[in-house]
Amino acid sequence: MAARINEVQPTKSPAGAGRKQKADESVEDDRNRPCDDDSIEPGMNIPNSVLDTCGDSFIAADGDRIKASTQHFDDTGLMAMLCRHDSPIYIANMHTAGEKQFYAFALISALLKDLPKDWTVRLLYDIACQIHHSLLKWNIMPEWMGRIEFGVSVFHAYGHQWTCQLWYHPRKSEKWGLSDGEGCERFWSELR
Repeated sequence: MAARINEVQPTKSPAGAGRKQKADESVEDDRNRPCDDDSIEPGMNIPNSVLDTCGDSFIAADGDRIKASTQHFDDTGLMAMLCRHDSPIYIANMHTAGEKQFYAFALISALLKDLPKDWTVRLLYDIACQIHHSLLKWNIMPEWMGRIEFGVSVFHAYGHQWTCQLWYHPRKSEKWGLSDGEGCERFWSELR
């Protein structure tokens, strides 16, 4: 998935354009590209400026934040995808210094490969607005867009801008029922 993202996104730094990098190290998140306007990109319902502010509000959206050293550890963390009932479906070992979007994309890809093509999947994620934006902005996996609906997990939603909450907060739409999207938080707590 990192290689796929690198195909469609420009590299982070023009200075590094001449050297070859590992596929997962050159991937960057969209929040590193400032959009100071209130334009709305096709397929999105909220302005770029709101998405930028949401991206800046969360550690998970900061793909450059080092949580564990790759010098001392082969794996730097875990990312999990859980079902509505908080049972793990997929778990990915993270092997980069930051939490990159390609981990979430890899989990989504694995899920969609295992489900019938006519199923719609609803995903609650702490920074779903950022994932949704990246998929549309960079046309990463266009075949997914008719199959996925995004929402921001309930407790994390309050850290997002109000405009973002109107579109992504699960309590603002009946389609989510009482799902809160915080199953991973409970899962990590249980593993402790």
